[in-house]
Order: sequence, then C-alpha cells, then structure tokens
Amino acid sequence: MHTRFRRWVRAAAIATVAALALSACASTVNGDATIVNSKNANLDVIGGDSTSSFDQSVQNSLSDIEAFWKINYPKVSGGKPLPPLKGGLYSVDGLKVAETDSVTGPAARNACISRSASFIVDNGAFCLLDDSISWDRADTHLFAQLAKHYGELMVALVFAHEFGHAISYRLGVFDQRPQPETIFTESQADCAAGAWAASALKRENPHFRDVTAQTIDDALEGYLDGRDSTPGTINEISHGNGFDRLSALADGIDKGATYCYSKNYFDRTFTERPFESESDYNAGGNASLAQSTDPNGFVVKDLNRFWTGAAGEIGKTLTPVRIAVAEHPKCGTNTSALLGYCPDDNTVYFSTAFAAKAYNSLPGVAVDKSTGNVSLLFNQPADFSLGVLFAIGWGMAVRHQFFGRELDDKAALLSAICYTGAYAKDVNLAVDPNYGTPKAKDLLLSPADLDEAVSALLNQQLMAGSYGERGSTGLDRVQAFVKGYKGGLASC
Repeated sequence: MHTRFRRWVRAAAIATVAALALSACASTVNGDATIVNSKNANLDVIGGDSTSSFDQSVQNSLSDIEAFWKINYPKVSGGKPLPPLKGGLYSVDGLKVAETDSVTGPAARNACISRSASFIVDNGAFCLLDDSISWDRADTHLFAQLAKHYGELMVALVFAHEFGHAISYRLGVFDQRPQPETIFTESQADCAAGAWAASALKRENPHFRDVTAQTIDDALEGYLDGRDSTPGTINEISHGNGFDRLSALADGIDKGATYCYSKNYFDRTFTERPFESESDYNAGGNASLAQSTDPNGFVVKDLNRFWTGAAGEIGKTLTPVRIAVAEHPKCGTNTSALLGYCPDDNTVYFSTAFAAKAYNSLPGVAVDKSTGNVSLLFNQPADFSLGVLFAIGWGMAVRHQFFGRELDDKAALLSAICYTGAYAKDVNLAVDPNYGTPKAKDLLLSPADLDEAVSALLNQQLMAGSYGERGSTGLDRVQAFVKGYKGGLASC
C-alpha cells in the first residue's frame, strides 16, 4: 500500500532557513464563536498590506504566540527573558515575486529573501541570517488558500512552528556541533506549535478564545498537508511526513514546551522515507481498490497474520476475521454504519460505495509553477485510509474475542485505533527489528501510507460513516494511533 505526494519548498533552498511548507485537507471550519476574541493586533510588519485579511490573521497569531513564549521561554532558558526578533516580520506578495522572479521594495531588506527571491513563494520561514519571520500573503497562494478553508487557527499553528525555530535559535540549537539534521529541528518546531496549541485549547490566547475541539481538528487537517511530499532520496528528507509532524505536535500538546526543548528531544525516530522501487513510485504507492477490498486478498490475510501472532504471545487464539460486502453491519448498535465490525459472525462489513469513498479520501493541492497559484484538491487515492478502517475492525474483534470487552463506547474506539497503530508499526518495517531478518508479510506500507492513516482518523465523514466518533476528537484518535505505533500493543 503506497502513495506519492507533491513536493514543496524545502529548507535546503537556503541552508540557513528553517521553512514550513503546507497544503490542503478535507473538512470545513466551523466558525461559530462561543467567546469573543480580542480586537485585531497591530504589529510592525515590513511590507505588510493593511487590506490583507491573511496578514491580519498572521498578526493576531504572532501576537498571541509571542505572549505565550514570554511566559514559557524562561522555563526552557534557565530563567532568561525572551529576546525579541531582531530582524522583524516581513509580508511579501509572492505572486509578484513569481511573475518577475525578483524581489523589490521592503522585502529586499530580508536577508534570506534577498539571497533567493523565489524562496518565499508559497512559503513562510524563520531566517537565521537576520532573525526574522517572513511569509507569502498572496491571496491565490498556499497559505491564504488554506486559511480560507481551515480558518485562522491553522494559520496560527503555521506561525507557532516558525516561532518554534526562533526559540531553537535563541537556545543555540543551530550552533550545536555537529548541527542537528533538519528533520530534528523541524520536528522541534512542530512540537513547539503543539505546546502553543495546548494553551489555545485552554482558551488562554486573546485572539483565539473561541477555540474548540472542532476547530483544533480542522486546523490539524490543514496542518497534515504541511507534510513533505514523499522524498525521491534519503537526502531529500526534511520536515518529516504528516505522521511525523502530527506526532511531534501531539507531543507538544501532551507534554508542553519544556519537553520540546529538553536535552533528549532529539532522541526520536522518524518514519519519512523515499520510495524503494520505480514500480511503486509509478503506481503512486497504491494498491487498487479491488485489491484492497478482496475478501481473500492481502489486507485480510495480513491482519489475520499479525493478530494470530499477537494472540499466541499472550496465550490466546484468534478466530480469523473476514470482510464482506453489505450496505450495513449485520449486528451491533450502529447498524446504520456503512463499514463496521459485527461480533456475532466475526465479520467487518462494508458498503462498496463507502469503501470507494474511503479509498479516494486524501486531500492535496495543485500548483501552477509559473505563478505559484494553488488549487485545493480532494478525493485523491489513498489505499491505507481504507486499510486503517478495516484494521480498526480487527481491533474491535480483538477486544471481543480476547477480552470480552464493550465495543460501542469511546474507550473501545480509541483502544482499537491504538491496536491499529501497533499493527501499522509492524507492517511499516520490512525486517524484524529484533533479528534483522525479513518478515513474512502479505502487506508492507509504502512511504506515504502513515499519512493516509492519520488523514482517515481526522476525517469526520469517514469516522461518522464507520465506527462513529463516539465523543472522540480527531486529536484523540491521532494520539491513540501514535501511542500504539510508538508503544506497541502493550501500551494500548
């Protein structure tokens, strides 16, 4: 099961720049405010446009983010106060830059943009050369398009990431020898964005007092598309894939700013990797829908392989689970679902229409290379989005067969998702980590399948049509999946 995504501007374009590149996902922001936000911030932005709603969103975001770090920076710096950005803030009309391949006006003062004008198109970055933050505000470019679909909180996460780089810079992270690989410092910035998001969830930020679990989920869907496209070679690995990025962000939410800048933060492993074969690359990393829904196919065989082995390790025996086509599950409380597990006959039932919807559920973007203009795409092939929904059914079967536990509550859903994360870890490795030998598997994940997995877990329509959200948030579900992936079945 394999997938290929588009490639965005990378930090390597200018070695001294820590850049964040983003794209698109699948739900509409709920803009209903429950608490009144503060009046718009008025920061000193070089080259800013007073008529740009995106520029205003960035100002509101950075105002709150800086206030957060004024409180939290002393906790990670040994009591030192937060130094201000020396190089300031820069807003750039990236459309004009793309059209002329040059930079004029106030943006020419920015050290990184002046070295490479095209660097700023569809981008936002912290620049080490002059301690500044810059962004492309063009209405038809990436950030503004995402903001329209996902809302201001997604914008804030982007700039919480960039300010995270500024914190790393102040703490001397980029001066370490040997210097940490880019993926580590990008992950640290994602963790910092999560630490700020936790304060937003507590409604501690003046311009984001109306944040709810729903708006966090919407922002995470947009942030997921901040993942890199699948790299062509190991040398192109940069920010981490969507799974790596959301995993770091979730750690920041759970553990806070001090964890993100602790000495052992870089003791992390990452899942981003390039395609290993030309045929997989050409196939886009996806098995066909027919292969993915075959009752006797590799998905069913491999899930039964994994769980037969896991059952033996705890002295249990798995009755193999099967899949079958039906408009609705034959039993259970959620018989209106379009995909779900029936314990009475140990079967995961699915409607063919819903399976096709889950398979074609990944968001993306299209970019005009000459102008930088961005169009949001939806319903792109994603075989492991469907595969994850099937795997959750096996998780339900395990709860029923091994432990006789409830299947219809929130705890059951998160437990089954945690099991699915552990399964994903198993099939994301071609060799047994304990023995260094190839594993006998019917399924091996392709480089982008973990992104497809978290995309499915965040997708409210897919969850509602299968197991139901059961009071869980997308963040809950991603955290459960990450927990199983990192900690294995014992953590579930």
